[in-house]
Amino acid sequence: AGNDAVSFSNQAVTHGTTAADTTPPVLITTGDSGPKVTGNQLTLTYTDESNLDAVNTAAASAFVVSSAGNAAISVNSVAVSGKTV
Repeated sequence: AGNDAVSFSNQAVTHGTTAADTTPPVLITTGDSGPKVTGNQLTLTYTDESNLDAVNTAAASAFVVSSAGNAAISVNSVAVSGKTV
């Protein structure tokens, strides 16, 4: 994420990072890129300077989804591709 390490024991470290990316992605809520439900999949598209991290995604338990009637909907898995979750 571009965060600097404070120290490592017994390791050679080259410090050459640029500024950390501290701007969170914002959910696009309107237009063609707004949230979509297709079958049992909810697709969310975010703004970001670069792509979202497809390797270190949030766990499915980190997402809360409800229906229009406020009934909870289980999230079984999360996948990230580019700016889409």
